[in-house]
Amino acid sequence: MFIFSTPPDNLSIQEFQKNESIDVEVVQLISTEILPYANFIPKEFVGQIMTMLNKGSIHSQSSSYTEAEIDIRMREEFSKVCFETLLQFSFSNKVTTPQEGYISRMALSVLLKRSQDVLHRYIEDERLSGKCPLPRQQVTEIIFVLKAVSTLIDSLKKTQPENVDANTWAQVIALYPTLVECITCSSSEVCSALKEALVPFKDFMHPPAPKVQNGES
Repeated sequence: MFIFSTPPDNLSIQEFQKNESIDVEVVQLISTEILPYANFIPKEFVGQIMTMLNKGSIHSQSSSYTEAEIDIRMREEFSKVCFETLLQFSFSNKVTTPQEGYISRMALSVLLKRSQDVLHRYIEDERLSGKCPLPRQQVTEIIFVLKAVSTLIDSLKKTQPENVDANTWAQVIALYPTLVECITCSSSEVCSALKEALVPFKDFMHPPAPKVQNGES
């Protein structure tokens, strides 16, 4: 098992798939048997879990594989389950204790940072690729991120604004300019997911509040 690390180059495809399956099961165990009981877990340990999930959500591959092997060896399922676990705990309307609130804020912050990184990398890689399409795995990754952003915004809109800390709002709003940079992307699938992610931002747009001077607006 090589959870949260780059797999060794000498693994056969069968060994790779077996190890990845175990890694996925470990993350699912964390999701179902550890994080739901965050009230009884030290914050430092939970922080380490979030850091590992963030690292695991990044697609990894070995540069020594052939193009065909890379397509098989990309840790798509493992990356996806890590990202989904972050999403699951990034925002919850059932927060009832300070510890649960801490876990929610931490997961959300990690997820937003991860999303920002994926978006920036996609924009830069597409700019450098010219007319050559990006790898399928990278397109799949950004689509998944864009859908996660849409889900997060929908969740945020369903809660009271005072229940979301200022840093979270700042991170969410900071995504907007990066999303706008993606509008020139060539993939129709990415464009469709991008539209879904951009539209909800209309709820963050309000006319400026009038300034009050000497008791008069």
